Amino acid sequence: MEEGFLESFGRLSLQQPQPRPPAPPPPRGTPPRRHSFRKRLYLLRGLPGSGKTTLARQLQHDFPRARIFSTDDFFFREDGAYEFNPDFLEEAHEWNQKRARKAMRNGISPIIIDNTNLHAWEMKPYAVMVFQTEQKNLFRLEMDMVVFRPEMKKHSRSPKRKNTPNERTL
Repeated sequence: MEEGFLESFGRLSLQQPQPRPPAPPPPRGTPPRRHSFRKRLYLLRGLPGSGKTTLARQLQHDFPRARIFSTDDFFFREDGAYEFNPDFLEEAHEWNQKRARKAMRNGISPIIIDNTNLHAWEMKPYAVMVFQTEQKNLFRLEMDMVVFRPEMKKHSRSPKRKNTPNERTL
């Protein structure tokens, strides 16, 4: 499944899809279709400093009901300081996935996943959530993946970047 999963992401495009012609009316005697609410998941993917969080915040500004879920949030202490510890990375990803799953079940839209998502194992749980949600007929969820490439935006970090006062790396 992982190869097919990655292959399907390779075919995604940032261009708007062409509008579909209207569907023909249902045959007589067919029960009316239940209205499906389209929900949206934005799966942001890119190197650190490539603009994912900036885009996530812009989307939240444009869509006030949007919720941003970032694994980095796990590493913020109560006082606001960022304290990354690679030993807790797997736990942090599981924590973020649980929050996103709960938001999907509660009908939140759009949902924005603001992670690097450089590996298939980071993206796969969110795609699986989409399929599970659709199978339960809770609502129809559309997923967009936004990929940041170096040629799209120059890296905002310099090679000798120092941590800000609220960041700390262990």
